Amino acid sequence: METRRTHRKLYDDLAVKLKLWEDHYGDMPGITDHDYRKTFIEQIISSLRRIEYITQIQNRSIDPERSNPHSPLFDPLRSAILMAKKVDTDEAIWTVFIATHFGRHIADGWKLAANVYGSFGEGPTWSSDTYRADKKGFEAMLQKNLAKLQDKHISGRYSNHRQYQSKNPISIATTFRTFSEWQFSEETFAQKIRGIHKKRGQNPEEVFDELYHGIKSVFGFGRLGAFDFLTMIGKMQVAPISPGSVYLTGATGPLRGAKLLFNGDPVGKCNVRDLEKKVDLMDNFLMVGKQVIEDSLCNWQKSPSKYVYFGG
Repeated sequence: METRRTHRKLYDDLAVKLKLWEDHYGDMPGITDHDYRKTFIEQIISSLRRIEYITQIQNRSIDPERSNPHSPLFDPLRSAILMAKKVDTDEAIWTVFIATHFGRHIADGWKLAANVYGSFGEGPTWSSDTYRADKKGFEAMLQKNLAKLQDKHISGRYSNHRQYQSKNPISIATTFRTFSEWQFSEETFAQKIRGIHKKRGQNPEEVFDELYHGIKSVFGFGRLGAFDFLTMIGKMQVAPISPGSVYLTGATGPLRGAKLLFNGDPVGKCNVRDLEKKVDLMDNFLMVGKQVIEDSLCNWQKSPSKYVYFGG
Protein backbone atom coordinates (compact mmCIF):
# COMPACT_ATOMS: atom_id res chain seq x y z
CA MET A 1 0.00 0.00 0.00
CA GLU A 2 1.41 3.36 -1.01
CA THR A 3 1.90 5.70 1.96
CA ARG A 4 0.68 9.28 2.03
CA ARG A 5 4.30 10.44 2.11
CA THR A 6 5.13 8.42 -1.03
CA HIS A 7 2.05 9.84 -2.74
CA ARG A 8 3.16 13.38 -1.84
CA LYS A 9 6.65 12.75 -3.19
CA LEU A 10 5.27 11.43 -6.47
CA TYR A 11 2.90 14.39 -6.72
CA ASP A 12 5.74 16.87 -6.16
CA ASP A 13 7.97 15.06 -8.66
CA LEU A 14 5.29 15.20 -11.37
CA ALA A 15 4.62 18.87 -10.62
CA VAL A 16 8.32 19.67 -11.11
CA LYS A 17 8.42 17.76 -14.40
CA LEU A 18 5.34 19.54 -15.72
CA LYS A 19 6.94 22.86 -14.86
CA LEU A 20 10.12 21.74 -16.65
CA TRP A 21 8.04 20.99 -19.76
CA GLU A 22 6.49 24.46 -19.58
CA ASP A 23 9.89 26.07 -19.18
CA HIS A 24 10.90 24.48 -22.48
CA TYR A 25 7.68 24.71 -24.49
CA GLY A 26 5.44 27.28 -22.82
CA ASP A 27 2.45 27.15 -20.49
CA MET A 28 -0.32 24.62 -21.03
CA PRO A 29 -3.61 26.59 -20.98
CA GLY A 30 -5.58 23.69 -19.51
CA ILE A 31 -3.63 23.64 -16.24
CA THR A 32 -2.86 27.29 -15.58
CA ASP A 33 -5.62 27.07 -12.96
CA HIS A 34 -4.31 25.50 -9.73
CA ASP A 35 -7.25 23.12 -9.28
CA TYR A 36 -7.02 21.90 -12.88
CA ARG A 37 -3.29 21.28 -12.50
CA LYS A 38 -3.74 19.48 -9.18
CA THR A 39 -6.49 17.28 -10.58
CA PHE A 40 -4.48 16.38 -13.67
CA ILE A 41 -1.53 15.27 -11.55
CA GLU A 42 -3.84 13.26 -9.29
CA GLN A 43 -5.29 11.47 -12.32
CA ILE A 44 -1.77 10.58 -13.48
CA ILE A 45 -1.07 9.08 -10.06
CA SER A 46 -4.36 7.17 -10.17
CA SER A 47 -3.44 5.73 -13.58
CA LEU A 48 -0.02 4.70 -12.32
CA ARG A 49 -1.64 2.85 -9.45
CA ARG A 50 -3.91 0.89 -11.81
CA ILE A 51 -0.87 -0.35 -13.72
CA GLU A 52 0.97 -1.17 -10.51
CA TYR A 53 -2.03 -3.29 -9.49
CA ILE A 54 -1.41 -5.63 -12.44
CA THR A 55 2.23 -5.97 -11.39
CA GLN A 56 1.15 -6.74 -7.83
CA ILE A 57 -1.24 -9.54 -8.81
CA GLN A 58 1.40 -11.03 -11.09
CA ASN A 59 3.54 -11.57 -8.00
CA ARG A 60 0.77 -13.30 -6.01
CA SER A 61 -0.43 -16.88 -6.08
CA ILE A 62 -3.57 -17.26 -8.21
CA ASP A 63 -6.40 -19.66 -7.44
CA PRO A 64 -7.19 -21.91 -10.46
CA GLU A 65 -10.86 -21.03 -9.93
CA ARG A 66 -10.05 -17.62 -11.41
CA SER A 67 -10.19 -19.41 -14.78
CA ASN A 68 -13.60 -20.98 -14.12
CA PRO A 69 -16.47 -18.85 -15.52
CA HIS A 70 -18.93 -20.82 -13.37
CA SER A 71 -17.15 -19.75 -10.19
CA PRO A 72 -17.78 -16.49 -8.28
CA LEU A 73 -13.97 -16.14 -8.27
CA PHE A 74 -13.79 -15.87 -12.07
CA ASP A 75 -11.40 -13.14 -13.21
CA PRO A 76 -10.13 -13.33 -16.79
CA LEU A 77 -7.17 -11.05 -16.09
CA ARG A 78 -5.91 -13.21 -13.25
CA SER A 79 -6.67 -16.24 -15.41
CA ALA A 80 -4.52 -14.78 -18.20
CA ILE A 81 -1.65 -14.21 -15.76
CA LEU A 82 -1.97 -17.82 -14.60
CA MET A 83 -1.87 -19.08 -18.19
CA ALA A 84 1.10 -16.86 -19.02
CA LYS A 85 3.00 -18.35 -16.08
CA LYS A 86 2.26 -21.78 -17.56
CA VAL A 87 3.63 -20.49 -20.89
CA ASP A 88 0.24 -21.01 -22.51
CA THR A 89 0.63 -17.76 -24.42
CA ASP A 90 -2.17 -18.26 -26.93
CA GLU A 91 -4.75 -18.95 -24.24
CA ALA A 92 -3.46 -16.02 -22.19
CA ILE A 93 -3.93 -13.75 -25.23
CA TRP A 94 -7.44 -15.13 -25.80
CA THR A 95 -8.42 -14.57 -22.18
CA VAL A 96 -7.17 -10.98 -22.22
CA PHE A 97 -9.39 -10.56 -25.29
CA ILE A 98 -12.38 -11.85 -23.26
CA ALA A 99 -11.52 -9.40 -20.47
CA THR A 100 -11.03 -6.48 -22.87
CA HIS A 101 -14.12 -7.03 -25.00
CA PHE A 102 -16.57 -7.30 -22.10
CA GLY A 103 -14.67 -5.40 -19.43
CA ARG A 104 -15.31 -5.37 -15.71
CA HIS A 105 -18.50 -3.47 -14.89
CA ILE A 106 -18.36 -1.38 -11.73
CA ALA A 107 -21.43 -3.16 -10.28
CA ASP A 108 -21.66 -6.43 -12.22
CA GLY A 109 -17.97 -7.26 -12.21
CA TRP A 110 -17.05 -9.93 -14.78
CA LYS A 111 -20.61 -11.26 -15.00
CA LEU A 112 -21.14 -10.68 -18.73
CA ALA A 113 -17.74 -12.12 -19.63
CA ALA A 114 -18.39 -15.17 -17.43
CA ASN A 115 -21.82 -15.78 -18.94
CA VAL A 116 -20.68 -15.69 -22.57
CA TYR A 117 -17.35 -17.42 -21.93
CA GLY A 118 -19.10 -20.09 -19.85
CA SER A 119 -22.26 -20.59 -21.96
CA PHE A 120 -24.49 -19.15 -19.21
CA GLY A 121 -23.62 -22.20 -17.10
CA GLU A 122 -25.21 -24.61 -19.57
CA GLY A 123 -22.46 -25.55 -21.96
CA PRO A 124 -18.74 -25.50 -22.65
CA THR A 125 -16.20 -22.91 -21.64
CA TRP A 126 -15.16 -21.22 -24.87
CA SER A 127 -11.40 -21.44 -24.68
CA SER A 128 -9.58 -20.53 -27.89
CA ASP A 129 -9.30 -24.21 -28.87
CA THR A 130 -12.94 -24.95 -28.10
CA TYR A 131 -14.09 -21.89 -29.97
CA ARG A 132 -11.98 -22.59 -33.06
CA ALA A 133 -13.22 -26.18 -33.17
CA ASP A 134 -16.89 -25.19 -33.00
CA LYS A 135 -17.61 -21.60 -34.04
CA LYS A 136 -21.12 -22.57 -35.13
CA GLY A 137 -21.73 -24.02 -31.68
CA PHE A 138 -20.68 -20.74 -30.09
CA GLU A 139 -23.06 -18.81 -32.32
CA ALA A 140 -25.88 -21.24 -31.52
CA MET A 141 -25.21 -20.79 -27.79
CA LEU A 142 -25.57 -17.03 -28.17
CA GLN A 143 -28.83 -17.35 -30.08
CA LYS A 144 -30.17 -19.80 -27.50
CA ASN A 145 -29.47 -17.25 -24.75
CA LEU A 146 -30.79 -14.22 -26.63
CA ALA A 147 -33.41 -13.44 -23.97
CA LYS A 148 -30.79 -13.65 -21.21
CA LEU A 149 -28.44 -11.38 -23.14
CA GLN A 150 -31.17 -8.79 -23.49
CA ASP A 151 -31.85 -8.80 -19.73
CA LYS A 152 -28.97 -6.93 -18.08
CA HIS A 153 -29.92 -8.31 -14.67
CA ILE A 154 -29.29 -11.83 -15.93
CA SER A 155 -26.44 -11.33 -18.39
CA GLY A 156 -24.52 -8.51 -16.78
CA ARG A 157 -23.23 -5.38 -18.49
CA TYR A 158 -20.22 -4.19 -20.41
CA SER A 159 -17.71 -2.00 -18.59
CA ASN A 160 -17.78 1.76 -19.01
CA HIS A 161 -15.06 1.55 -21.69
CA ARG A 162 -17.20 -0.91 -23.67
CA GLN A 163 -20.66 0.43 -22.87
CA TYR A 164 -21.62 1.09 -26.49
CA GLN A 165 -20.99 -2.49 -27.60
CA SER A 166 -23.99 -4.52 -28.71
CA LYS A 167 -25.15 -7.69 -26.96
CA ASN A 168 -26.79 -8.86 -30.15
CA PRO A 169 -25.58 -12.45 -30.78
CA ILE A 170 -24.50 -11.62 -34.32
CA SER A 171 -22.35 -8.71 -33.11
CA ILE A 172 -20.69 -10.75 -30.35
CA ALA A 173 -20.11 -13.66 -32.73
CA THR A 174 -18.56 -11.35 -35.32
CA THR A 175 -16.18 -9.87 -32.75
CA PHE A 176 -15.10 -13.33 -31.62
CA ARG A 177 -14.65 -14.57 -35.19
CA THR A 178 -12.62 -11.58 -36.38
CA PHE A 179 -10.46 -11.58 -33.25
CA SER A 180 -9.75 -15.30 -33.65
CA GLU A 181 -8.82 -14.72 -37.28
CA TRP A 182 -6.47 -11.90 -36.25
CA GLN A 183 -4.87 -13.80 -33.36
CA PHE A 184 -4.34 -16.97 -35.34
CA SER A 185 -3.41 -15.45 -38.69
CA GLU A 186 -0.19 -17.34 -37.95
CA GLU A 187 -0.22 -20.75 -36.29
CA THR A 188 0.64 -19.19 -32.93
CA PHE A 189 0.86 -15.66 -31.55
CA ALA A 190 4.58 -16.18 -31.00
CA GLN A 191 4.96 -16.74 -34.74
CA LYS A 192 3.01 -13.53 -35.39
CA ILE A 193 5.48 -11.65 -33.17
CA ARG A 194 8.48 -13.26 -34.88
CA GLY A 195 7.08 -12.19 -38.24
CA ILE A 196 6.85 -8.59 -37.03
CA HIS A 197 10.42 -8.78 -35.70
CA LYS A 198 11.59 -9.75 -39.19
CA LYS A 199 9.56 -6.95 -40.76
CA ARG A 200 10.13 -4.05 -38.35
CA GLY A 201 12.72 -5.17 -35.81
CA GLN A 202 12.43 -6.01 -32.11
CA ASN A 203 11.78 -2.54 -30.69
CA PRO A 204 8.73 -3.04 -28.38
CA GLU A 205 7.17 0.21 -29.61
CA GLU A 206 7.49 -0.78 -33.27
CA VAL A 207 5.95 -4.19 -32.56
CA PHE A 208 3.10 -2.52 -30.67
CA ASP A 209 2.49 -0.18 -33.60
CA GLU A 210 2.32 -3.05 -36.09
CA LEU A 211 -0.12 -4.96 -33.89
CA TYR A 212 -2.18 -1.84 -33.24
CA HIS A 213 -2.79 -1.18 -36.91
CA GLY A 214 -3.38 -4.86 -37.65
CA ILE A 215 -5.95 -5.40 -34.91
CA LYS A 216 -8.25 -2.82 -36.47
CA SER A 217 -9.69 -5.74 -38.44
CA VAL A 218 -11.43 -6.92 -35.26
CA PHE A 219 -15.12 -6.00 -35.41
CA GLY A 220 -16.27 -3.59 -32.70
CA PHE A 221 -12.86 -3.24 -31.06
CA GLY A 222 -12.16 0.24 -32.32
CA ARG A 223 -9.29 2.44 -31.25
CA LEU A 224 -9.98 2.06 -27.52
CA GLY A 225 -10.40 -1.71 -27.57
CA ALA A 226 -7.17 -2.09 -29.55
CA PHE A 227 -5.22 0.20 -27.21
CA ASP A 228 -6.60 -1.38 -24.02
CA PHE A 229 -5.99 -4.93 -25.25
CA LEU A 230 -2.44 -4.38 -26.44
CA THR A 231 -1.33 -2.35 -23.41
CA MET A 232 -2.72 -5.10 -21.17
CA ILE A 233 -0.81 -7.93 -22.83
CA GLY A 234 2.26 -5.71 -22.71
CA LYS A 235 2.09 -4.90 -19.01
CA MET A 236 1.28 -8.56 -18.25
CA GLN A 237 4.47 -9.41 -20.16
CA VAL A 238 2.51 -11.82 -22.34
CA ALA A 239 4.12 -10.13 -25.35
CA PRO A 240 7.22 -7.86 -25.53
CA ILE A 241 5.38 -4.69 -26.55
CA SER A 242 4.76 -1.17 -25.25
CA PRO A 243 3.04 1.87 -26.80
CA GLY A 244 5.27 4.55 -28.24
CA SER A 245 2.35 6.93 -28.69
CA VAL A 246 -1.02 7.79 -27.16
CA TYR A 247 -2.66 7.21 -30.59
CA LEU A 248 -5.13 10.10 -30.48
CA THR A 249 -6.55 9.54 -33.97
CA GLY A 250 -10.01 8.08 -33.44
CA ALA A 251 -9.93 8.78 -29.70
CA THR A 252 -12.71 10.57 -27.81
CA GLY A 253 -11.94 11.14 -24.11
CA PRO A 254 -8.14 11.24 -24.45
CA LEU A 255 -8.41 13.62 -27.41
CA ARG A 256 -10.74 15.92 -25.47
CA GLY A 257 -8.27 15.85 -22.59
CA ALA A 258 -5.33 16.66 -24.85
CA LYS A 259 -7.23 19.55 -26.45
CA LEU A 260 -8.13 20.91 -23.02
CA LEU A 261 -4.56 20.55 -21.77
CA PHE A 262 -2.76 22.17 -24.70
CA ASN A 263 -5.46 24.41 -26.20
CA GLY A 264 -7.67 25.21 -23.22
CA ASP A 265 -10.71 23.97 -25.16
CA PRO A 266 -11.80 20.31 -25.21
CA VAL A 267 -13.94 20.64 -28.35
CA GLY A 268 -12.09 23.07 -30.60
CA LYS A 269 -10.62 22.07 -33.95
CA CYS A 270 -6.98 21.07 -34.09
CA ASN A 271 -4.42 19.06 -36.02
CA VAL A 272 -4.70 15.72 -34.21
CA ARG A 273 -1.31 14.42 -35.34
CA ASP A 274 0.45 17.57 -34.15
CA LEU A 275 -1.38 17.36 -30.82
CA GLU A 276 -0.45 13.69 -30.52
CA LYS A 277 3.22 14.57 -30.98
CA LYS A 278 2.98 17.15 -28.17
CA VAL A 279 1.41 14.62 -25.80
CA ASP A 280 4.00 11.99 -26.68
CA LEU A 281 6.82 14.50 -26.18
CA MET A 282 5.39 15.50 -22.79
CA ASP A 283 5.92 11.94 -21.62
CA ASN A 284 9.64 12.37 -22.30
CA PHE A 285 9.53 14.76 -19.34
CA LEU A 286 7.03 12.93 -17.13
CA MET A 287 8.38 9.43 -17.87
CA VAL A 288 5.18 7.68 -16.81
CA GLY A 289 4.44 5.86 -20.08
CA LYS A 290 1.99 6.47 -22.90
CA GLN A 291 -0.75 4.31 -21.39
CA VAL A 292 -0.74 6.36 -18.19
CA ILE A 293 -0.87 9.62 -20.15
CA GLU A 294 -3.73 8.35 -22.34
CA ASP A 295 -5.73 7.10 -19.36
CA SER A 296 -5.17 10.18 -17.21
CA LEU A 297 -6.12 12.59 -20.01
CA CYS A 298 -9.33 10.65 -20.57
CA ASN A 299 -10.31 10.69 -16.91
CA TRP A 300 -9.15 14.25 -16.20
CA GLN A 301 -11.33 15.83 -18.91
CA LYS A 302 -14.45 14.31 -17.33
CA SER A 303 -13.89 16.33 -14.15
CA PRO A 304 -10.93 18.67 -14.71
CA SER A 305 -11.20 20.78 -11.55
CA LYS A 306 -11.91 18.08 -8.96
CA TYR A 307 -10.45 14.57 -8.69
CA VAL A 308 -12.94 11.76 -9.25
CA TYR A 309 -11.99 8.09 -9.40
CA PHE A 310 -13.24 6.46 -12.60
CA GLY A 311 -13.39 2.69 -12.86
CA GLY A 312 -15.51 -0.08 -14.42
